Amino acid sequence: MENRRNINWAAAFKISGAFAAYQIGAGFASGQETMQYFGTFGGKYPYILPVFAFILIAAYCFISYRTGCLEQFKDPNEAYEHYCGKYFGKVLNIFTNLVIAMTVIVMFAGCGATIHQYLGLPVWVGSVVIGVLSAVVVLLGLEKVSNVLGFCGILIIAIMAFAGIYTIATADAGLMEAQQHVAEYVESGILLRVDVFGIENPFLTAFAFVGMGLALVMTFNVALGTSCKSKGDYWASAVISAVFFVTGVYTVLFTMLLNLDYIAETGAKVPMLAAIENAIPWLSLPYTIIVCTGIFTTIVGFLWTVGRRFAEDGTTRQRIIVVVLDVVGITVGSLIPLDRLVNLIFPIVGYAGMILFVCMVVKGVRGK
Repeated sequence: MENRRNINWAAAFKISGAFAAYQIGAGFASGQETMQYFGTFGGKYPYILPVFAFILIAAYCFISYRTGCLEQFKDPNEAYEHYCGKYFGKVLNIFTNLVIAMTVIVMFAGCGATIHQYLGLPVWVGSVVIGVLSAVVVLLGLEKVSNVLGFCGILIIAIMAFAGIYTIATADAGLMEAQQHVAEYVESGILLRVDVFGIENPFLTAFAFVGMGLALVMTFNVALGTSCKSKGDYWASAVISAVFFVTGVYTVLFTMLLNLDYIAETGAKVPMLAAIENAIPWLSLPYTIIVCTGIFTTIVGFLWTVGRRFAEDGTTRQRIIVVVLDVVGITVGSLIPLDRLVNLIFPIVGYAGMILFVCMVVKGVRGK
């Protein structure tokens, strides 16, 4: 391994961009995920919880990139046994990949809902278009996947940051004033809130949010870590990955909270798009494209992850798995509303990720 001080910044930004793009899917770019996990607690928590998430995200990115760099697994799914032991690792591997497959459905629903909200087209139209494009990219292999995701991730974060800064700078009311009706909207069911085992604790919910992200991205992160050539590479990649993602969290969260009454009034299934329509109307079409791009990048990563779990990259078997999952996702995602899917599926994913996070930290401490 090269000296720790040698950092390939181009590789670090590419890895971080791919990570951010993978994570920014239907739940995030639409605003549903960020609102349900962070926004519905209101008050000081929209400021505090993303910082807490940043620390945890940087930690698991560091561990997973480091593992990929040092171990160079032939199959990134070997990381489950590496972290959790032979038997429990296999169980967690199977369960996690099943919930990733379930999460793909949310992505298709998100694209369909976005196209429907902006253009009035049937939900299935957006689901079919994004499904076809995603399958084509995945079938080209991991190198094409990481290249596409790395570029799109940086672009998405940049545009989200612009939307957030512009909204904050031009808002008529402060953030605390704008979110004064949060509790009322949650109680009435206009906004859904994620709980953890029936407990509505903001920090526990934030941990579940991080766990959800980890469960979805872990094997992909380990695969990305093989691109790191030094300690500096995986340190820099971990910090930049967390910065990229949490920047997106803050900008999406603040933009929605500053337009919360409008979102509640319209009952939008894509609250971030509704906030943009209210605050920056001319950005509505570009943001619709950005949401669909974010969903596209995440579907690409998820399809690759599930296909790679059962077959070598680029094989006929992997292609068949990807196409079948693609068809199922299009079908189910066209029928069930986005907010309900996020509230139903993401907590299950979070439980798996919370367990995996503990295993990774314990393994990391023991290895150190």
